[in-house]
Amino acid sequence: MDEMKFDIEEIEDFSGEKAHIYSIRIEGATENLLENFFNENRQYEAELRQIVNKLVTMGHLTGCRRDFFKHNEGRPGDGVAVLKIPKGRLRLYCLYFDRTAVFFGSGGYKPARVRAYQEVPELNAKVEQMKKIAVVINQRIVNREYIIDDDGNLIINDELL
Repeated sequence: MDEMKFDIEEIEDFSGEKAHIYSIRIEGATENLLENFFNENRQYEAELRQIVNKLVTMGHLTGCRRDFFKHNEGRPGDGVAVLKIPKGRLRLYCLYFDRTAVFFGSGGYKPARVRAYQEVPELNAKVEQMKKIAVVINQRIVNREYIIDDDGNLIINDELL
């Protein structure tokens, strides 16, 4: 299996003194996965506003509290999670590390009649993509190619992102 190629970008508008918010740009893509998520789901304006507010809150006020996420969306222990939005139908998938750093992928709309993301091909594809990204990032952390410091800064090959 070929390793997925991507870059990690800090989202300056959301990052702050409490947490660093990152997203993934797949090699060859014109936008990162978080930008892609917002562009694909413009019709859900109220929920997108809730998500923006939560990302700003995490970065600047509260940090990425564990209870803001539903965990174990991927394989056990891989860190793949989904951001919780009260009464929301949009799903935004991510790789959760701790209160100081989260890597956001993409997601989409989960209809009320659907119990699991696996039943919606578009959502399932987004989760599968995030699981592949998690494998690469987690391996690079184990190999010390990526380091996430206590403040949530990402250091790649000894250079601060």
